[in-house]
Amino acid sequence: MTRRIRCAAAVLLTGLLAALTAAPAQAAVVTDTVQGRYVRIVSSADWTAAAAMTVGTAVRWDLTVSAHAPDPGSVRVSVSASGAAPLAIDVRTCAEPWRGSGCSSGERTLRSDWVVPRGGQPVEIEAISADAVAHLRLDVRVGDAAQHGASTQIRVHADGFGDAVQVGPGAGDTLPATGDAVPVPVIVVGGVLVSVAAAMLVVAARRRHDGGER
Repeated sequence: MTRRIRCAAAVLLTGLLAALTAAPAQAAVVTDTVQGRYVRIVSSADWTAAAAMTVGTAVRWDLTVSAHAPDPGSVRVSVSASGAAPLAIDVRTCAEPWRGSGCSSGERTLRSDWVVPRGGQPVEIEAISADAVAHLRLDVRVGDAAQHGASTQIRVHADGFGDAVQVGPGAGDTLPATGDAVPVPVIVVGGVLVSVAAAMLVVAARRRHDGGER
């Protein structure tokens, strides 16, 4: 029986390690479309990865901005941020949709290692013709001075022809800029598994001790 208990505890611990290791792989890119009267933004990013972002890591945020305008004109694209955590962003644009890590043609750098102002006011990064499409890529990183647990709200805005839309991460519009590498639900489950495994090992130890006394 003791051997069975030890084996069961080992299986539980193995399951815990597998869960912790597999947690980042469960992340997935989320695509959201925000449509105004004339202006549209399609946003794609891995917000689960963003929730675990720490200093030295980056999250890729792809956006496609377009307009169905009634008249000739332009659409302004801006970024706003507010919060306690500094964010540094590389902003690039491509003449074609981004494919994987590269741009097939017409890549331009709009901002490099840009520390986004966190006053909440939109800062313009690009202006496009109403009949054009902007394929933007933002590589968002946590600034070196970020405090553990700090977060910053970040938004991308597009406005023109009296129409304005914006998009950002999650329902709460908050991008956690620092955090643990393992999501909280996994930590909770892991804690339960560790407790059960530990209890089983204690039972096994007591049975060995009682058997020795006999």
